[in-house]
Amino acid sequence: MTIYKNCGNVPFEFAACIGFFDGVHRGHQFLLRHLQEEASRRGLKSAVVTFANHPRKLIQPDYDLLLIDTLEQRLEKLAATGIDACFLLDFTEEIRQLSAREFIQDVLSKQMHVRLLIIGYDHRFGHDRSDSFEDYVRYGKECGMEVIQEPVFTDDSGLHFSSSEVRRALKSGDVDKARRILGQIENKKE
Repeated sequence: MTIYKNCGNVPFEFAACIGFFDGVHRGHQFLLRHLQEEASRRGLKSAVVTFANHPRKLIQPDYDLLLIDTLEQRLEKLAATGIDACFLLDFTEEIRQLSAREFIQDVLSKQMHVRLLIIGYDHRFGHDRSDSFEDYVRYGKECGMEVIQEPVFTDDSGLHFSSSEVRRALKSGDVDKARRILGQIENKKE
């Protein structure tokens, strides 16, 4: 997995998804497999767009956020999924102030050459996180990017997969539930 810390002069076009990917749990793994399939189908490289620091640390500095993984662990797990590239950004005040349209058009499209964006069913981004999925689709069309939404992923028992659920399980001492949500990454590293 190639890690890009700045976005200029990227030599490929990408299918990408955005997220912090804390824990790289089974829901993330489902999203990343779909990303790889869609990238392959379209002749694009697969990429994740993630942040070195958790956005909540800037937005709510006093919030006590338990992270599941260190940055190094997250990158190792993402690489193990077989993703081609990772755009690793610092979540700064400048990025925080970008609207969803600016992030899609100026950062993802112009700087990272993202041509397909896959968004998790509950993912929101942009300055006030008020734009809808339909808005993201419209902003993407304006710059030649397709935007699709991933459906919710649950297992046969209805277990919801999210980093927040892992944190809640760990805080309550339910290590078994945390393990079920996290799952095992099938190592696809070359």
